Parts: sequence; structure tokens; C-alpha cells
Amino acid sequence: MMLSILNKFLRVTRKKGDEWKDVVFPQKKNTFLIKCLGLLVIFISLSIFWDKVGNAIPRINFLGGLINLLLIGLLIVFWLGTTYLSIKGYLALFKRNKSWIANNLAYMIGSLKLYDEEYFETTNKDKVVREKRITRVIRIKYKETDKHVFVRIMRDGDRFTSEATKLGENLESSLGLELDSTNQTVHYAEYVFLKHKDERIALDSTVTSVNDSDEIKITGNISYELHKVPHSLIVGGTGSGKSFFILGKIVSYLKLSPQADLRIIDPKKADLSLLRFVTGFENKVATEANQICRILRETVELMEQRYTDYFNDVSAFGKTYRDFGLPPVIIIFDEFSAFMHSVDKKVAKEALDYVFTLVMKGRQAGVMIEILMQRPSADDLPTNIRAQMGFKAGLGAMDSIGYNMIFDTNNVEYKTVIEKGGGYIQIDGKHTAPVYFETPYIDKEFDFIAEIENLMQGR
Repeated sequence: MMLSILNKFLRVTRKKGDEWKDVVFPQKKNTFLIKCLGLLVIFISLSIFWDKVGNAIPRINFLGGLINLLLIGLLIVFWLGTTYLSIKGYLALFKRNKSWIANNLAYMIGSLKLYDEEYFETTNKDKVVREKRITRVIRIKYKETDKHVFVRIMRDGDRFTSEATKLGENLESSLGLELDSTNQTVHYAEYVFLKHKDERIALDSTVTSVNDSDEIKITGNISYELHKVPHSLIVGGTGSGKSFFILGKIVSYLKLSPQADLRIIDPKKADLSLLRFVTGFENKVATEANQICRILRETVELMEQRYTDYFNDVSAFGKTYRDFGLPPVIIIFDEFSAFMHSVDKKVAKEALDYVFTLVMKGRQAGVMIEILMQRPSADDLPTNIRAQMGFKAGLGAMDSIGYNMIFDTNNVEYKTVIEKGGGYIQIDGKHTAPVYFETPYIDKEFDFIAEIENLMQGR
């Protein structure tokens, strides 16, 4: 019986981070007197238990009462432990739904008047009194883990259903936490918050050092596996940090094992075009239209050859290029919009057809493409290609139309980006909506060309 009592108290006091809790509004206030009376009852009950059990211990004379002394000692330890668990369990009942999360969410409900009231008439000493009563409250659930706080606004078909998807900014302010992602279903709108601010990492930390891993880290909390998220779209104007970001990704790809096979397309002949002077990049950097189409064509041919060589019978079922030890082949296509506007329609269509083939078939064969643009344009990059981009990032400040083109969503509240290298990111399998992030930190004195040369020589 005592064992079952202890188990009950342990269940009460055990942390249950995986359970959803309801936010109660209005919150009930517990008086200090009630708490004291409860503690007194627990203490008296346990004292009576101690007295009854203590008197029941037989007086054993064997070995001079040593065994009797040992029993008394064990009983004292048991009594003190039971008292501690009882008091802790009792106080836990009062703390239920009284966490800082519940308190702050209840305060938000009151501040935003997310409840309905009606007047009721009551009789008090033969007088009719009208008083307001809360008849309906928005339903909010929450749970807490080591890294996140999850908040669900229930959509019950009442007037709060439309409000449920618009509370991101209010929740951020109420909890004082950074919104990590959102998820919307028929039944609820879910908001996921980071308990600790995401850290901006150094470039040296972007590649996971675990053997056989192709994980690329973007921030302290955001990372992805290259073979699961093969194609990327990165948009950012002058001063957004886009150039440093892509150079950093190039360094990360060259640190992979096996080292990535990179092909660079830079129609504006900007910084990326200078990689043609690095040993190992001969014939892999294109700046002219004919060179660009050649690299795209050769990469498509390589992809098809991989399918012929490695995926030609049933033994390849479920396998990817990694199972055959093949290096990823990555095309980095900078200034995509500029290229599409600088060539005739025939060349543009040819290049676009190659890009479409790569994004549709390249993942399993390990052939990937990263498209970089200064401004988002649905005309330059068709929807059927954008939809295949598992990694999407928008750097720097841009309007909602630009974000909507990149992420194909129009129900996200975007904050103004003021930090260079800051922006929004969405990775398939990681995010259900774009989240704010900051690109890896790169020291101003860092020499990209020298680092890339060293990595190419060590391949």
C-alpha cells in the first residue's frame, strides 16, 4: 500500500514535457491560508503514521538492540522521504497550469479580450443584480521541452478560429521567445518557439565532422542533410550577405567526404567567376552563354550516366548516390535572372530545360543545383522549378511579395531584417513555414580563395 502511495506522488511530481496542458482563464487564485492548512494536514497525518508504526516495532534484545536501532533508522529515513514527497506533490497541485508560460498566455488572453461575456441577472437580498460572466474563452494548449515551447490555438469554429492564425507576433511578445516555425491544420494553429535564441555559428562549424555524414549546419539550431535536400534557391540583393553565404557554402561542400564536385556559373563575371583561376576548377567555371549551356548539358549527361551505371537493376532499389560512394555534383548558378534576360529566348529555353531536368531527376544520382538571384521573379524561375527547391532562403529586407514568391506562402508575418546576413529560411523536412536566421559568421580577414585552393589541393 505504501508503495502505491509513493508511486502516486512520483507520478504527480514527475516532469511531463510531452503532455499538452490547457491555459486556464480567468486564473483561480489560491490563498496562502489554504496552502498552510493543507500542509498542516499532511504533517499531522504523517506524524500519526510515524507514531503508530514506531510503536509497532518489536523490542528485540538480540545483539543488544542493534537491529531495533537499525529499524528505527530506516523508519526515520522512510518517514522523512514520505514527508518530502507528500509536500512536493501537494505543492505541485497548486502549481499545475501556473507555469510562467500559462501565466503569460492567460495575460495575453485578457489583454486582447480573447473571450466572450454576457450579462446575467441574479437576485441578491430581493434586488435584481446584473453581472457580467465569461461564457467563452479562446482555447490554448501548450507544452514545453528542453529546446522548444509549443503553443496550439484551437480552431473550434467560433470567432476565434480566424484569430488563431494571426497571433504569432502577440505570442512572441507575450512569451518573450523567438518564433521558430508555425503549422496550421483544420483543428489548430501551432506555434513553435525557441527557448534559447538561435546562435550564429562560425564558418568552421558548418560541416558535421561525424563520419559518413553530409550534414550542413546553417545556425546553431538549423541544419540539413545534403542528400535529403539537394536543390537550393537563395535570393538576396546587394549588401544582403548573399555572396559571403554562397562562398561559405562552397567551402562547406569542399570539406565533405567525398569532396563535392562543383561547377560554377556566373554570367555577370563577378566574384564567383574568379574561381576559374583556382587549380581544379579548370573548365568548371562558366561566364558566357555557350559555356553555361555546355556545363548544364554535361552535368545532365553525367546524371544520366550515373543512372545507367548504378541504377540499372533491382539491387539499386532504395539506394542513392551515397550508397555507391559517389561525390555530390553541385552546380552553383549565380545571377540566374540576369542570365535569363541577357540571352535570346532559344538559349534561355535550352538552359531552363536543363535546369528542370536536374531538379526533377538529380536527387537520387547526387546531382544538384543552387540558384542564386538578386530579386525574386516568378517569370524568370517557373513554379515547377521553385517547387522542387528543398532549401529556400531570402536574405536582406524585402517586401511580402518577394517572400511569397520564394516560399510560396502568404500567411507569415515577416519582421524587418536589419542584420547583414539575416533573412528567412525554409528547409523541407525541417520547417513548415519560413523562419528567421542569420548566415554563418565569417571573419573579414578570411581569405576564401586561399581556403578553397587548400581544400582543392587536399582532395
